[in-house]
Amino acid sequence: MKLRNIIRSFFLQESKKEFKHISALENQILARVREEQRLEEELDKSFSPAPKPFWTFRFPLAFATVALLLFFVGILSTQSQVAAKGSIIDALISLRNALQQELTNLLTTDPSYRDKNSQKYKQAQQEWCSVSARPAEEQEKSVAAVREFLDRPDANVTYECIRNPNKNEDEQLRVESYTVDFDRFIIDTKTNLIVEMSPKEGSWGTNKDGSRWFSPQKDYDYTPRYTMSEAEVLAREFIQDHQKAIGKIDLSKLTPEAGSKGDNEQNTNFFFTWKGERKKRELDHPYTTCRADIKKEDATSFENGMPCITVKEEFFTPQLSITFTQSGQLVSFINELGD
Repeated sequence: MKLRNIIRSFFLQESKKEFKHISALENQILARVREEQRLEEELDKSFSPAPKPFWTFRFPLAFATVALLLFFVGILSTQSQVAAKGSIIDALISLRNALQQELTNLLTTDPSYRDKNSQKYKQAQQEWCSVSARPAEEQEKSVAAVREFLDRPDANVTYECIRNPNKNEDEQLRVESYTVDFDRFIIDTKTNLIVEMSPKEGSWGTNKDGSRWFSPQKDYDYTPRYTMSEAEVLAREFIQDHQKAIGKIDLSKLTPEAGSKGDNEQNTNFFFTWKGERKKRELDHPYTTCRADIKKEDATSFENGMPCITVKEEFFTPQLSITFTQSGQLVSFINELGD
């Protein structure tokens, strides 16, 4: 009995953080639901009631009956605490997946969410990004990479969303986006390395008097400190010195290209690109194309007499691009070397 109590005590101590996280998650979701209900009640005072979506009236009941029941039964039960813990986690995962799917359906099929500039769409999109986020310990690796990239250990890095590069819903989520000030960082979720850094897009609109307004944008320093050749040395050093954030890149195996662009000599950006050999890569999702120039003997099918083939691979040129202002300020970084 003494040994059993020791084991039980040890388990409860080890599980405290996870149960605390579960409780926080419960409070966050229920608070979100209560806020939605409050807003709907206010709207009902002025408009006729509309059918409530799945996640505003079913979710609290699902959470209470599944998560809370399993939680308290697991704690008070004399049965295996490990089994109870596993049941709670499984229930939360199922609940998260259901909410993610419901939000996905709203964003993709509900006509009332078609306006991507509406607050309704943005709020649902933000909820989807939050529900779909990776575990905190994985995100911490991405945050560390961004801070390493910026050489700013105290940078305020904000998670934005997780997505597929080609927006295919059937694919596994591959990249995360984070923001720091006016810049956006794209992280490969497999490696937790930065594959892109670029300025966030701004927004604009029209005032009542017909004039336009623009959101604040990043200010760039164009003090003439570097020539193009000097800026290339700067770019090479940056790539060499930031391997923890972007991975090890061997520029000696790539062909360099350089260029510049600016309104005048006082406003110039330097562009540097390193390209690899053109090669093939398999497509995650093959597709069928029909064209008149496809030979009949090569066709895999025909549509209205038109020869068709199934495309299973594509050609691409691996490349790495980096841009600096003439003052040496980094503007953008894009790593497309991987397949």
